[in-house]
This record gives sequence, C-alpha cells and structure tokens, in this order.
Amino acid sequence: MTVGSSSSGSSTYGNSQAIQRVVSQESDSINFITQDAGGDPQSIRLFADGELNSYSAGNYILNQALEQTGPFEEPDTVSEFPQHGFGHLSLNLYWMALEDSDIETTDDLAGRDLYALPAGWGLRAMTEEMYGNAGLWEDLEEGVVNFETTEAASALEEGRVEAFIVYTSNYTQLPSWATEIDSRAEVRAIEMTDDFVAAAEEFGGAGYEEVDEIGGWNQDVQGGDFPKHTWTETYPYLFSSEIPADAVYELMDICHNHFQSMQDANPTILDWDDPENFTFALTHTDEIPIHPGAADWYEDNDVWDDSWTRGDE
Repeated sequence: MTVGSSSSGSSTYGNSQAIQRVVSQESDSINFITQDAGGDPQSIRLFADGELNSYSAGNYILNQALEQTGPFEEPDTVSEFPQHGFGHLSLNLYWMALEDSDIETTDDLAGRDLYALPAGWGLRAMTEEMYGNAGLWEDLEEGVVNFETTEAASALEEGRVEAFIVYTSNYTQLPSWATEIDSRAEVRAIEMTDDFVAAAEEFGGAGYEEVDEIGGWNQDVQGGDFPKHTWTETYPYLFSSEIPADAVYELMDICHNHFQSMQDANPTILDWDDPENFTFALTHTDEIPIHPGAADWYEDNDVWDDSWTRGDE
C-alpha cells in the first residue's frame, strides 16, 4: 500500500508513519508505505494518475473532488477514487496569538500579520471558504503571510506574524510544527467572536465543536475563561479496489490489536481498541463505497452500518 499523506510534519503524515512502523513489525504480507504527497489535493490527483493506490484525505477536500469544485473545477476534475477504509484523525482548528500581543479576540485580526496555514493545504482552502462565505476573509487576507509550517516557529519567535491558525489532533496532540512553536514562542488562545463562531457553525464543509480546553500544549495557552470554539475536519484512509480484501482486513486488525505500540510512536493515534473509533470519518458513502476488506472487518466487529455500500472486489 503506497499511502499518500499530507506534507512531512503534518498529523496525517505522522499517523501514517506510526502505522507503517508497526505494520512492518507485525506483518509479513503487508507493506504500508507513507508517501509525502504535499497535500490532500495532490494525493487525490496522484491516485487518479495511478501513482498511489491509497491515501488519507480530509473530507472537505474529498467532497470538493466529488463535487468538482475548488481545485477540482474544470478542466482539473478527477474521476477515479479509491474505496473507504477507516477513520484515523480528527482535527480541531482554532486561533492563537503571541502572548504579548494586544490581540484578544478574532475581531482584532483585521490588519494584523497572520498565518493561516500553507496556501496549498486543504485546511487552508476550507478556512478560506468558511470565512469567505461569511464575508470575513477579505479583511483577514490582507494580512496573511504565506510560508510552510517549518517556518512557523521562527516567524512567531521573531514577531513576523502576531496570530495564527493551528490545530490539535484527536484532542490531545499537536503536529510537530506546532510542538516547535510550543518550545520557542509564548502563545495563547484568543476568543472567537459571534461572527466567527457563526461562520464555523453555518459552514457545511466542516464540523464545529466547542471544547472545554485547548489540548496538546505544554505551556498554558487557554488565554482566559472563554469558550474554546473550533472548526473541525476528519480524515479517513481510502484504498484501491485492487488491494486485496484480506490485506485491508489485516491492516485494520493490526491497528485494533497494536494501537498502543502505534501510540508509542505517535500519541495522536486513536484508541482503536473500540471498533467504533474506526468509523467516525466515513462520509460521502453514497458516492464512495466501503472497501470489501473494511466491510468484512466492520461486520465481524458489529459496527457495520446498513446505510453504507459495500464496494466491488
């Protein structure tokens, strides 16, 4: 399985590497290879071009590919898709600012130097569309500074940006680039005001969640006693129908039985002891069926949903 993941340092890439490590130890029949595809749209295109046979992609970008919108508008449409496997990642996105900044709420962001994730990322496109629909992006865009995540810590440390979007993976873990921020810059959460909350709540391309506190940081980043509003994205793994059913089944068994070893490599890995935790990211199931190997595993573990469609082998 050559599995396209977002760029090195991302949570999807980290999860895939942790799975790769344990699969190599536990199986003599599966070769799970993590490939840095540079982003979800690139993974989807590489699969359509026959250069990958599996990938992880956020459901927002996957929906764009299915609906032929965003980066997949004519003439850049794709028509070949893999089949659903299992969910592995949920991201809660939120705004933060430098500790010594006078930015207290999202109403203070206009006209400031901001980092809104890399321009090629699906999370960036999702955020732009979400705020664009609400008429908020135009004021933010003027201050957005574009660079890769590897530069984020130094940009904050040097004061080249004052506020930024970041995310916590599966409620407890930061991506490696945010861990570097945690060690090099003093930052805090800022409050999302009503217009920004409404933009997230009303946007159909992502989820919305209010969490008790921001997780994953070593420093105290809570920023005050205000609700922690987040917009969310979920990520499934998808596999080519040409991958044998027993291979996907064995992969899921390994994740189920050895998730603790995977967590030792990357704490973001879910508690896959509970079979339900494989199913949370399975959306767009009308257009994309469930891989036969995953379908067998769900049936054997009593979490099959009769509204899903079983894919052809």
